[in-house]
Amino acid sequence: MKLRQFLSKLKKRISDSHFFAVLLAVVIYTVLCFIYWYVEIGPGGKKTFWDILLWNNLNVLMSRGYTDYIPTSWQGRALLMIFILCSMLFLSTIIGFVSSKINAYNNSPARRVKKVQALTNHVVIFGWKNDIKTLISDILRKSGSLTAEDIVIVNNVNELKIQTLLMDKDMKGIKYLRGDFTEEQMLMNANIKKASTALVLGENHESLDAELVDSRIFVCTLMIKSLNPRCHVCALVQTERYRNYLEAQNCDEVIYTEEYSRYILSTATSYTGMANVLRALFDNNNGISIQILPVERNWRGKTFGELSKTYKEKKGILVLGVLENMGAEKTIKHAILADAMKSSNYGEIISKLKTVKDAERNHPLLNPSDEYVLGRNMGIIVLTEEI
Repeated sequence: MKLRQFLSKLKKRISDSHFFAVLLAVVIYTVLCFIYWYVEIGPGGKKTFWDILLWNNLNVLMSRGYTDYIPTSWQGRALLMIFILCSMLFLSTIIGFVSSKINAYNNSPARRVKKVQALTNHVVIFGWKNDIKTLISDILRKSGSLTAEDIVIVNNVNELKIQTLLMDKDMKGIKYLRGDFTEEQMLMNANIKKASTALVLGENHESLDAELVDSRIFVCTLMIKSLNPRCHVCALVQTERYRNYLEAQNCDEVIYTEEYSRYILSTATSYTGMANVLRALFDNNNGISIQILPVERNWRGKTFGELSKTYKEKKGILVLGVLENMGAEKTIKHAILADAMKSSNYGEIISKLKTVKDAERNHPLLNPSDEYVLGRNMGIIVLTEEI
C-alpha cells in the first residue's frame, strides 16, 4: 500500500513539467560526466568518476579556477566544452525551477488568504472598474491613515488586468483574492468579519446586463451585513430598482450613478458653471473638499451657531450642516437604547425607544438654524482642506 502511494506521488511529480526538466538535466549531466571520465581517464586511473564529478561541479558550475585536473586529450577538451554548455543549461533549469516554485508558493490561493486573515480594519473592494487604480489612489489620499497593505480586492476578472495593477509601484502591498464575491466563503477569505469598510462595485462584463450586475451587488451586500453588521458598506448600482432594494435593507451608502448624472445635467443647463462648482466641492485637486467630521464630545449640547462661528474664526473651516445618526445601524440603535435606559422617567424611555425605529441613519441637515442643538452620533459637514 505504501509502495503504491509512493509510486502515485512519483508519477504526479514526473508529470510536473518543471520537475521533469530538472530530472532530465541531472541525468544528462551525470551521463556526460561519466563519458568524460571514461574517455579522459578510464578505469584504473588515478581519478575516479566521483572525483571528476566533484571537479566539474566546482570548476564549471561555480566558475572557479580549480586546476587539480586539466584535460589533455582532444576528446576530453571537446567534452569539457560540451560540459560548459550543458552546465549553463543545467544551472538555468535549476534556477528556473526554484524560482517558479517560490513564485507559485507566494501567489498560491492559500498563501493569499493567509495574508488577508492577518488584517484588521481593512478595506475590501468587491468587483472591478477600469479606473480602479485612480479610485484606490484617491481612497488612500483622502483617508490618510490607510496604506496599500490595508486594501483587499476580490473579483473574477482577467488575470492580466490584476497583474498589471499589482505590479504598479504605487499599488505595492495590495492583497488580491480571485473568486466569486457572491459566495460566502470568498467573503470569509477576505476576512470580512474584521473589515471596517466594504466597497461593492460589481463586474461590468459585456455578457451581463446592468440588472444582473446589480443583483450580484445586492447579494454581496446582504451577506456582508449578515457577517459583519458594523462594516460600513458602500454599493455602486446602475439601476433604480436595486437602489431601492439596497436602501430598504439599510445599506450604509448607495450610489446610483444615473441619479447623479441626471442631477448634474439638469443643474448645468440652468446655472452656468455648475458642473465646475460641483467638481470643486467634491475634489478639485487642491486638497479642499467636502468632508464629514465627528462632533467632538465637548460640543454636545451646544448650538450649531456656536460651533459654526468657532470653526470659521479659529480653524478656518466652513461648516455647511450636520449629519444626524451617523454610523452603522447597530451602533446607533445600541447607543439610543443605552441612553434611554439611563432615564428614570418611564414616558421618556418609551419616547426614546420609539426613536430607535424611526431613526434615519446618516441624515444630512444642511444649513440648520443657529439654535440647533448638537448631540451624540452626529457629524458635521464641512468644506476644508483634507486631513
